[in-house]
Amino acid sequence: MDTSKARRLVSLDAFRGAVIAGMLVVNNVPWTTATPRQLMHAPWGQGVTFTDMILPWFVLAMGVAVPQSHAAHGAVWLRIWRIVRRAVLLVALGVLIDSLEARQLALNMDVLQLIGLSYLVAAALGGLPVLVRLAAAAGLLGGYAGLLAFVPVPGAAPGVLGESHNIVRYLNDTYLTRYHVAGLFSVAPASALALIGGAAGEVLHRGVLWGAPEERRAIHPALAVVIVGLGGLALAADGWLWGAVLPLSKPLWTPSYALLAGGFGLALLAAFYALADVVGWRPVAAPLSVLGTNAIVAYVVPILFKLLVLDAWQARNAAGAFVSLESAIIASLIARVGTVPALWLYTGAYLAVWWLILVPLYRARIFVRV
Repeated sequence: MDTSKARRLVSLDAFRGAVIAGMLVVNNVPWTTATPRQLMHAPWGQGVTFTDMILPWFVLAMGVAVPQSHAAHGAVWLRIWRIVRRAVLLVALGVLIDSLEARQLALNMDVLQLIGLSYLVAAALGGLPVLVRLAAAAGLLGGYAGLLAFVPVPGAAPGVLGESHNIVRYLNDTYLTRYHVAGLFSVAPASALALIGGAAGEVLHRGVLWGAPEERRAIHPALAVVIVGLGGLALAADGWLWGAVLPLSKPLWTPSYALLAGGFGLALLAAFYALADVVGWRPVAAPLSVLGTNAIVAYVVPILFKLLVLDAWQARNAAGAFVSLESAIIASLIARVGTVPALWLYTGAYLAVWWLILVPLYRARIFVRV
């Protein structure tokens, strides 16, 4: 059976949509004493929250899509051009967002920059056998873990990890910040997660495990659910156990954190795959697919709107002072319905508005890609 051609996964669109919905929520919920802990980043040494899972899931979803892009026909140089162009555009969008927020040119390592660089690594290795890619992922995680555990900060013992006292923080502050690439080391675990996603994508896109194209045989979709779902839970368990010796940390992107978040992401993707692509309950996935099929638009445009309108425009509050439009709206809602209902009302309305804006694109089958 020829399995060389990848097929579009409704489940991946739904999973990506769920990630974007999560991003819209955690990026726009007002942070007050009433904000649930799961909608804020976990403090150092206090585990991982739902908010901490969002970015690894975005990286994972990008990795799952890599086999589909490799299935496209074309000359080698054309595929290389597409990979480089996509990575550069993602990094450029990240720089644009950061620069608008800082109101000056800001060359940082942020969300889209990390996604673009990890995509470059995963796509560049995408033509290799699955086992080789998984070995590369293990090497990246192991090498990064070794850096954290065995390379000491000057003047301190190796393996001492603190929020502001670790070898990665030292290298960022001492060498990388001056070149505006602080956080570059996090590309290693993020790329490993993207490579793991690519391996899952081979199973879900083509229904195959590994081997040369002419030797591949399709597996039953139910077996694909088991492989990806149980594999994800196993990775999450490994990450949790590893967290006993290598702290779970989003700022450091510790390998334990990457495995824990990525493993839960794979389990969630497997559940979407079972419902949408195996059982055929595609209407269940459709609301999330509205966001997932235009993921970059759904991520970038709301941020630009927030920076250029909600944060930049001003309005008078009840005391007559000028504040940002966002602050004025939230204060007005709090005055009318109370703090907790206002937080949920504002965040829910923001998510609903952008979902409604993207519905016409989804219905017209207009999907914006970078």
